[in-house]
Amino acid sequence: MYAGVDISSVLLKVVPFLVFLSAVGFALYVLYALGLYKMGKNLGINGSWLAFIPVANLYVMGKIVDQVSIGGLSVPRLEFVLPVGFLAAIILGQTPVIGPLVSVAFFVFYYIILYSLYNKYRPDSAMPFIIVSILLGFMVPVLLFIMRNDIHVERRVKLQS
Repeated sequence: MYAGVDISSVLLKVVPFLVFLSAVGFALYVLYALGLYKMGKNLGINGSWLAFIPVANLYVMGKIVDQVSIGGLSVPRLEFVLPVGFLAAIILGQTPVIGPLVSVAFFVFYYIILYSLYNKYRPDSAMPFIIVSILLGFMVPVLLFIMRNDIHVERRVKLQS
């Protein structure tokens, strides 16, 4: 016993909570992966299964979005830019001063890409979806899963032609 606290009673309360949080986190990861996988598969992207692998799932997201324009600057080859940017943010995130700047820059970039993805599947809902994603980050996997069977805007135009 430490200062009047019974460790076993604390563990009996904390461990189930941690198990619950882990289960929710795993479920959200599966929804995220299934959403990206199905979107990639519907677009005929080779390697859509990479959506189930951490960091590699950014490759699939990049292939789905393809390219994005930020302030008139076009960023092509997002399938490489996203995973490399994420790894750079992780590695450089450990350095003082520049680390937080790189991390914030990557997350702003990620949300721009996410908005572009939403816009390619549900243009009318892209703005509300990105606001919900920023305010309630756990909703990103849910939204991707909901959109998994939607038709990509560029494909929708081809089907209507």
